Parts: sequence; C-alpha cells; structure tokens
Amino acid sequence: MTLTLDITEIGGRGDGVAELDGRRYFVPLTLPGETVEAEPGDKRGEGIAAELVEVLAPSRHRVAPPCAHFGTCGGCALQHWRADAYTAWKVEQVARALAQRGVAAPAFEPALAGAPGERRRVDFVLRRQGRRVLAGFHERGSPRLVDIAECAVLRPALAGLLAPLREALPGLLPDGAAVDAVANETDSGIDLLLRPHKRLDLALERRQALVALAERADLARVSWGDRASAEPVAVRRTPLLLFGDARIDPPPGAFLQATKRAELTMRAAVTAWLGEDTRLADLFAGVGALSLGRPGRTVLYESDPASVAAADAAVRRLGGGRAEAVRRDLFRNPLTPAELDKFDSVLLDPARAGAAIQSAELARSKVGRVVYASCDPASFARDARTLVDGGYRLEKLLPIDQFLWSPHVELIALFGRRP
Repeated sequence: MTLTLDITEIGGRGDGVAELDGRRYFVPLTLPGETVEAEPGDKRGEGIAAELVEVLAPSRHRVAPPCAHFGTCGGCALQHWRADAYTAWKVEQVARALAQRGVAAPAFEPALAGAPGERRRVDFVLRRQGRRVLAGFHERGSPRLVDIAECAVLRPALAGLLAPLREALPGLLPDGAAVDAVANETDSGIDLLLRPHKRLDLALERRQALVALAERADLARVSWGDRASAEPVAVRRTPLLLFGDARIDPPPGAFLQATKRAELTMRAAVTAWLGEDTRLADLFAGVGALSLGRPGRTVLYESDPASVAAADAAVRRLGGGRAEAVRRDLFRNPLTPAELDKFDSVLLDPARAGAAIQSAELARSKVGRVVYASCDPASFARDARTLVDGGYRLEKLLPIDQFLWSPHVELIALFGRRP
C-alpha cells in the first residue's frame, strides 16, 4: 500500500523525512516541500524506510541530476538538489549540531562548496562474473554492485581507471572473486592499492597482469594486499605528496583529504589562524597534510605505523629540527596537560568518532589556541562543548564540502582560550 507524504526536511543520511499519523518516514531522492507517493518498508531507527514511487509535487529546488547512475548508485544522495539550497543544508547540519550541545558559534566563514570532478581518492569495488567484470560502487544499503560507466565527482584520471581495471581483472581474479581498488591521485600520478576480498597469492601471472595494468593506465604505483601489509608490485614513479616545502612518500592506500582544494584551504586556515612562528602539536596527524612544511616547530602524533614512517622520512628530509613525528595512540594515551603546555597551539584532525578523551585533556591545559578539523559535526559539537567548558571560545568555523552530493559535511574551526 502506497502513502502520500509531505517531505518536511532532509535527514542525516540524505533522505527526505515525512511524518504521518505519528510515524516518521525516510524517503530517498526527495526534497523538502515535495509531496510524494511512497511505499513503506522496514523499520529504520526511529522511523520507517520507504521507497519513492512518484513525486507528485516537485520542489522548486529540484534539478536534473548530472550522472546517469544517480538513484541506483549509492555514492551520491543529493544530486537532484539545487546547489545553493544543498550547500545551505550542509551548513545547517553544523549549526544544528552545535546548538544541540549549547555551543555559541560565531558567524561562519563562507562554506567551501564542493565541485564536480575534483575528488582525488576513490574506492571502487570490482567483481568478476565469468567473462564480465563489474566495476563501481554498491547500491545504497545493499551488497549489490552498480556497474558504472561514469562518475561525476571524480578527477578525470580516476574515472579513467575503470576501463583498464575491467580489462585487467580476468588475469587477476578467479570467477566470482572481488577486489577493492583504492586509488589516490598524488602529485606524481595515481597510486593504486588492490585489496582482494579473499586471500589470493601473488603468482607470477598475477604479477605480470599488475605490471601490465600499471603500464596501460600510466600508474605511479600498483600494490596488492591489505593496507597494513601491502606489497608494491610495480613502481613506475614514486608517489609524492607535496605540502609546502615538505615531500611525502605515502604508503599504499594512504588517507588523503578528499580534494586538493579542501586540503589547501585547511592549510591556509591553520597558517592564518595560528601564525607561522608557533610551537604546534599536530594530533591525529596522518602523514602531516595540514602541518608539514609550515614554518615554526611542529610535533606530529599519529598511531598508524605506515603514516608515521612516511612523516618521519619527510621530517628528516626537511632537516633543521623543524618537525618531529611520534607514534602514539591518542585514544588510549592522550597527551596530558603537562605535555600540551609545552606548545603554543594544537591542531586536531581525528576520525569521525572525534577526540573525546584528548579534548578533555586539552580543556585542562594552558594551550592558547586549538584548531580542530572535523569530518563529523556531531562528534565535533560534543568535543567543542568540552573545550568551551574548559575555558575556550569558538572563534572561527569554516564548513567544507569535500564529498559532493553526499550528506557528509566537514569543517575546520578555531578555539581561543578566554582571558
């Protein structure tokens, strides 16, 4: 039985939300202000998932999606929303999260809006089915694989990987097997990591197929296996990441900011907000994308061994005692106030879970300024509440959209200690 629903807002997963007879319904591919016909499905969280049947009264903000796979591929949720309304909604997610925690926010900096064709990292899924090779992304909330011919969010070089990957896969996988293709576009070319879903030995034939793939697709490097134990099989050029005057040789499958423009914007914010001559602790530093290559003294703290090794090699090339890379699990062993007080400023860039324990230690410290880069407004707002309760004030906040047409929004913010 279908229902006629009035969509009132977009929820955290990018679905339209409607209420009828005391029940909430989540309807994908809809927009606020629309009246739709939908088929109710299974219970989901505090509501019921529904499938869109027809848009009876479209929103004036509805636009034609640019990708032919939209609606089937799970990579994008909001291509049908006009750009200004979509960006305003993302900014509102940040404001709402802070309001729920009672954190007073300044007037936000203008949001860095996402743009098509600029995502520089991707994780394709590939599966061999007889002579056919499927390559693309999963359907939303489903293990089914969508075989794509294009992707509107990716850098052209990454989208161009689909054809050579399809051609190479029969020489790499047995029938029915699957692999993740994790590709980063570095400053020297594409760095590709292939992670088979089930263990497969690198026999001579597979090695030859990987070398041929690297040549055909002009890849900088091709590696095979899990990220922690990946084996480089073909290295035609050393993958490079350039941060200021620092040069990073990233490990296979390294975490990068999703777009170069966002990375440069965040680095510029760190410099503008903290100044150049400051003793900085970079916490959850990764390979040092937001701090390496800056003037002043920097100590980078990171738990991932491969990232620490890459950052340490870059530090040694820089010389001059400008920086230091330290392996430390800040979730289990956060810096204490005594350790933090040796620094003028702190930069945090944690994963989606945020930095609850480390924020509590910061709140007890005397550090003057804290820059917090976040990929989740909810965990950021929680940690912001901790910092504010410890004597900080949220002074600046810049929303960042690196994941175009998804419900995901990021930000970078400055906290100053109140006199």
